[in-house]
Amino acid sequence: MVHTHPYYGETVMVRRILQVVSVLSMAMGMAAPARSQSPQGRFWDAAISGDTAALAAALADGARVDSLDLRRSPNGRLALNWAAINNRVSAIQFLLAHGAAIEGTNITGFTALHHAAEYGSLEAARVLLAAGADPAHRNSAGLKPADTAREEGHIEVALLLAAAERGERPK
Repeated sequence: MVHTHPYYGETVMVRRILQVVSVLSMAMGMAAPARSQSPQGRFWDAAISGDTAALAAALADGARVDSLDLRRSPNGRLALNWAAINNRVSAIQFLLAHGAAIEGTNITGFTALHHAAEYGSLEAARVLLAAGADPAHRNSAGLKPADTAREEGHIEVALLLAAAERGERPK
């Protein structure tokens, strides 16, 4: 049953429908950029957020595992670097299982291990070391991951990486 609003001359039901349509339109408008984004952009964003289902979907849609993301940094970030920066262990494992180069670098020679060190991502550093990342790999400035961790004040990560350089296995 439809009732007419006494002051506005519109039906209550129509007004409610318009409110619902407005809310849905706003929600769909906010979701549109993710749908319209390229598979590669979705892939990098999924590495940042650690969303392995989105990583798989972007790969299926044509994203490349070792493509360099220059959207947010002029030095670039590989998906593995993004996952390391954000301490996304499951994304790191997914990316390595799908062919990400563990020693892949950005423009300044930072590997994923350098980025884990720079951002203090302890669990990411452990997983990368366990997977065979080289703790002695030097970036373009000649710094090893442990040097980077020390410069940024991430002492626990620096100690882990220094131990790995000496041949000690990560705990």
